[in-house]
Amino acid sequence: MRVPRVLRAAALIAAAVLLGLLTVQGTYALWNAATTGAPGTVQAASFTVNLTGTPSGQATPMTLAGGQSASLALTTQNAVLSPGTATYANVLVGNASDAGGAFSIGVTADAPTLVNNAGGSLATYLTVNAKTGTTAADCTATTGYNTPLNATSSLTSAAVPKTGSIYMCFEVRLSSAAPAAVKGQSVNITIPLTARQL
Repeated sequence: MRVPRVLRAAALIAAAVLLGLLTVQGTYALWNAATTGAPGTVQAASFTVNLTGTPSGQATPMTLAGGQSASLALTTQNAVLSPGTATYANVLVGNASDAGGAFSIGVTADAPTLVNNAGGSLATYLTVNAKTGTTAADCTATTGYNTPLNATSSLTSAAVPKTGSIYMCFEVRLSSAAPAAVKGQSVNITIPLTARQL
């Protein structure tokens, strides 16, 4: 009996498809390896940033043990302002991290909150400006306070290396247009500081 030519062609095509399928199949192997390691010590690093005010000279961690932000009262150069004059204060910010390797931080002073005491209106006539310095004397120099701290402007320091520090300097200026009615009034000023790893 003779096999029709069409059947022989179909058998050859089926054989070719079967060979093609066999050649693309993958192989699987299960690999397993094990090793032992000597016991070691895991140590956490601290992200400690200290704030030192004048004249106390006492360092306070920026974040307290319970996780709350520290609050530091600053002493100004001259407590009495007259229209067109300014008073100055500063805080020394120290990078006290014990992390291994380079661990620089940047410190940012953001928009202050000014709250009038006893229902006054003095805050309306005050502006707060900032700059950075390497010494306390840089802060008492009345030039260079070119960065206003407000809703649209903040000041970020240059990189502060581990064990290094920088002065954040603040100028509070009373407008020359302040009326006599604000005489004797007082204001509480809060300036938020933020430290970030660079």
